[in-house]
Amino acid sequence: MSYHQFFKDCSPNIKVFLLITFITTLSTGAFNMLFGIVVLQLGRSEAFLGQILAIGLLATGVLSIPVGILADLWGKKRTLLLALGLTGVGLFGQAALPLGNLTMGFSVFFGIGQAMLGIATLPILMEISIPENRAQLFSMNFSITMAAFVLGSLIAGKAPDFFSPHQVLIGFALLQVVAFGISLLFLQEKEISAHPVQTFVNLKKYSKLLLRSNLIKDVFIYNTLIGFGAGLVIPFFNIFLTNRLKAPTPMVGVVLSMSQVAMALAGLLAPYLILKLGKVKSVVFSQLVSIPFLLMIALPQSLGIVILSFLLRNALMNMSYPISSFFTMEITPTEQRASVASLVGMAQNLSRAASAILGGWLMEKTNYSVPYFITAILYLIASIYFWKAFTPREKELGNEKRIG
Repeated sequence: MSYHQFFKDCSPNIKVFLLITFITTLSTGAFNMLFGIVVLQLGRSEAFLGQILAIGLLATGVLSIPVGILADLWGKKRTLLLALGLTGVGLFGQAALPLGNLTMGFSVFFGIGQAMLGIATLPILMEISIPENRAQLFSMNFSITMAAFVLGSLIAGKAPDFFSPHQVLIGFALLQVVAFGISLLFLQEKEISAHPVQTFVNLKKYSKLLLRSNLIKDVFIYNTLIGFGAGLVIPFFNIFLTNRLKAPTPMVGVVLSMSQVAMALAGLLAPYLILKLGKVKSVVFSQLVSIPFLLMIALPQSLGIVILSFLLRNALMNMSYPISSFFTMEITPTEQRASVASLVGMAQNLSRAASAILGGWLMEKTNYSVPYFITAILYLIASIYFWKAFTPREKELGNEKRIG
């Protein structure tokens, strides 16, 4: 099915959710691009900015599991509404109030909201779609996220020419209110009959069930390997270009924007790859093919070859994300999908945070290439692990569909 036909035939619920994805990502993309600049313009240090960003990421990672369990028991729409509310409050508080300890607190609100948003998204995509259009929906949602992030960054770069930076930040924070209203009024969800007392009674038993699950173990290990590998190199690519290859700053900005566009386009190709290879083989293929381009970045090359390798590596590696997300939700029992989505978020965020520290240390103490070689090894191990752990599950899923 083509994307034009998919969008023409999809339900109003799908269109509503894709609009929510676009608005929220446009808002956060613009805010992320402009907020750091405003902080430094107001005389605060890079260390202060780092503390604000780190505490938000820490809140996102640490709270992913409990929030995911509660989302399974309370319902995804309620979780989404709370996520948009907390994200909006967090962004507005950081934009409107003087920089200080309160800014740290609002960064925590933003981090919690982002954790909830990531947790609610994948199960909602499963619930509002049918098997025939799920691959297209996951891919389109991923591509819209990438495109909206780029557009938000571009708008945020131009908007201060017409308004003050604070006004721009507040305006983008208020977009979360728009997304909240659209979700509340137009997004439909299956009825959830969970009561708060019942929720907390079942929480302990439910947690034990998740801890004993082989699926949980496999999802956690795979996403930790991928997250740790990414954290070693991705946050430092702009420094790699400027310090090692002496690229001018405007070029770095263009390259990073182009990489987002490349990821968006690659995400749209994911359903066609699934038709040719199946889900597990598609994930493994796209990840393995990206590794040579990763190594080409690390080896002595011209600036043009490094940039081309970076774009191809990002496109190929991230093509696997909507496929692995879709497949993970497909093999997860409906009542555990938010919990598993939260596990993915926790594994990736915490492993990236830890490896970013290691990556910076390695680049300082050795050279810029070493983290890239380690990442390549981690991606290779992750691909083999995914193949061995999930191929039997894909076969079981195919058998169940044929029987059903």
